[in-house]
Amino acid sequence: MRLFVAIAFLFLAGCDKPFGFIPGRELDGDEVPPPQNWTEIDSIPTVQLEFRPDKPYSINIWAVGIGQDMYIATGEDGTRWTEYLQQTPMVRVRVSESIYPLNAVRILDPAEHQSVTEAFVAKYNLDEDNWVVSGQVFRLDRLTLEPQKGP
Repeated sequence: MRLFVAIAFLFLAGCDKPFGFIPGRELDGDEVPPPQNWTEIDSIPTVQLEFRPDKPYSINIWAVGIGQDMYIATGEDGTRWTEYLQQTPMVRVRVSESIYPLNAVRILDPAEHQSVTEAFVAKYNLDEDNWVVSGQVFRLDRLTLEPQKGP
């Protein structure tokens, strides 16, 4: 039995895609501009999120859409990926087969944080007093492309 568990773990660890709670590497799929409205993720339990463009690390994560904005959250103390966001806020999100390049911005505004908490409560059937209330919340913004300088 131990051999089976070890082989299964090695198989999963070698996968590029995140599997359950096991992280993956670079996400594959077509990179496209983000939609105007993120309501499509309301029917999807998790999205895949990739951090660290130089050494990709990807996870499955809960996300909510509020109009044109997508949000993710973690507990008050953060996690491994919150450290990656301190290095670079650039992320890529896979929803179905599409990958969206985005920029993570930590939310500090109490009103916006409350709106996100309410969206998590509604989507995931959480208690009113849950981990998002005191957690770290990030909005995933569209990247602004800088104009290219001519010769």
